[in-house]
Amino acid sequence: MKSFDNEWIFQAFEHHRTFFTKRMFGGLAAYLFGRMMMVLVEPTKTGRWKWHGVLLCTEREHQPSIVKEFRHLAPHDVMSKWLYIDSRHKHFEPTMERVASAMARDDARFGIQPRSKTVSRIRKRA
Repeated sequence: MKSFDNEWIFQAFEHHRTFFTKRMFGGLAAYLFGRMMMVLVEPTKTGRWKWHGVLLCTEREHQPSIVKEFRHLAPHDVMSKWLYIDSRHKHFEPTMERVASAMARDDARFGIQPRSKTVSRIRKRA
């Protein structure tokens, strides 16, 4: 199983009973408190994308307050509903340490409720 360069970020919450990971979009999604919190992304072998960093799952209305507190985060160029920080950013590690700490404290600004497969199927039919 492929490991990701930035899995060290999960140390902040790996002992929480609700924590688990799941492969998604060629990346590794982290779930905590029943919410998808982040996706570690790295360049794909197919070249579909060249991102290397972390997508942070949040609702758009929370972005301004998160960016104000964590000023090195920004909406992703393609997936603008989520925030992003490139792993080459000079403030990547300290920023992600602080973000992971906020997530571990169950900061409600972070994370999205995953859609159930049933709901997704119903929406596709409509």
